[in-house]
Amino acid sequence: MTSPEEIRQTLEDNILILQSLSASKYIRNIKAKVTQWEKDLNTINDTIDTWMLVQKKWMYLESIFASDDIKMQLPEEAKKFGKTDAAYKKIMEATYKQQNVLQACVKADGGNRLNDLKNISFDLDKCQKSLTNYLESKQMSFPRFYFISNDDLL
Repeated sequence: MTSPEEIRQTLEDNILILQSLSASKYIRNIKAKVTQWEKDLNTINDTIDTWMLVQKKWMYLESIFASDDIKMQLPEEAKKFGKTDAAYKKIMEATYKQQNVLQACVKADGGNRLNDLKNISFDLDKCQKSLTNYLESKQMSFPRFYFISNDDLL
């Protein structure tokens, strides 16, 4: 497997090559292909950026919402996180099966991988906000909790 940093470096190198090709006067016959490749590589780049962001959010929230106490205290948010978790795991499973970056990012699900990840990111943000509101309500009830970090409070 290739790390995201290696993929990003390769992407940047290839994008620069395509940009220099686009500036050439001999590109006329393959201009459409070069333009499509440039678009695909930029989409891959955006998808990987979003993916890394989603992964960080998911890793943080997954351990919190795995707790039975949180599930009892925030049942609606736990259900929402469960749906988001299932969608994220489905994407990860599909990516594991299809390890080609172009196929996984651009051609997967009709090219909607980036939109899927943005939706998951939005849903994870809502879960995070609900969790923060819950912790703030506990801090209002017990002012001494203001001196404890949210992670320790959980």
